[in-house]
Amino acid sequence: MGSPIDGQAEDMDAQFETVEARLQSFLSQFQSELGVLDRIVHKNKNQHRRSSYFQYLLKVRRDCKLLQSTNLEEIVNSSFLVINGNRPKQKVQLLESLKRRKCDGVKHNFMVRLQGAARLLSQMVEPMVKAAIEISSLLARSFFMGFSMTVLAILARLRVLTQQILLDVVLVFNMG
Repeated sequence: MGSPIDGQAEDMDAQFETVEARLQSFLSQFQSELGVLDRIVHKNKNQHRRSSYFQYLLKVRRDCKLLQSTNLEEIVNSSFLVINGNRPKQKVQLLESLKRRKCDGVKHNFMVRLQGAARLLSQMVEPMVKAAIEISSLLARSFFMGFSMTVLAILARLRVLTQQILLDVVLVFNMG
């Protein structure tokens, strides 16, 4: 029969796998929602570009593109490689190799990159809320009903995904 320590290690491994699968799923859903937002902005730019609600929407899109450019999925995968290392020696070697990995010709520690992505995720919520408030007032005046409902739904989905990704990224950061 296994010791209590073995049981705790198995529980931690199961938790790591759950968080990893959940984070991968959220990131792919975020990508698809961003694709829809991108298409809506592209199709409606000529008509709405000077409006304040559209400017907020553009800010949300810029933030999402910036998050996309951080390669969060690669950072998370690197983190899980380190966390799931079976032997301590292997874990230390993986950690050191990941620390030495070059990104765009500059050394970046993946934990620092993960922290930067978490900071960006935490700052993305405010523009989403402001955009939703502006779109809600547009909806209250019953202007552009289809556009307003679609954008509100996308903003709501992006906000939920952003918050959930942030929670999981913080969890991964604390595990590492």
